[in-house]
Amino acid sequence: MTASGNGHGHSNGSTSSDPAELRAEIRRTRAELGETVQLLAAKADVKARMRSSASQARDRFRARASTTAARMRDTNGGRSGGQAGLRPNPVPVATLIGVAASAVAVILLVMRRRRR
Repeated sequence: MTASGNGHGHSNGSTSSDPAELRAEIRRTRAELGETVQLLAAKADVKARMRSSASQARDRFRARASTTAARMRDTNGGRSGGQAGLRPNPVPVATLIGVAASAVAVILLVMRRRRR
C-alpha cells in the first residue's frame, strides 16, 4: 500500500521518495505511537488509578474536616451566658471517624480484589 493510500501521504496525493522526508514521517509516527501507548498504559494501570482516587478522597475528607473544625471553633469559641447550659455532643465525631474508617476499609478491599 502506498503512503497516499493509507491516509498518511502528502495533501496533493503524491508520495515522496526523499529519504529525509520518509525518516521525518517515521519519527513523527513513532512519537505519536509512543504517546498513545503511554496513555493506554496509564488507563490500564488500575492500581495507580485507585491510589489516585483514594488520595483525592483523603484530601477532600481532610479539607472538609478542617472546615468543620474551624466552623465548630467559631461557633463554640465565643460562648455567651445564654449558651452555658449546652454541652458538646461526641456522637458526630464518632460518626465521622466511623465513616472514615469504613471508607478506608472499602478502598483497601477493592484494591486487594483488583490485584487478584
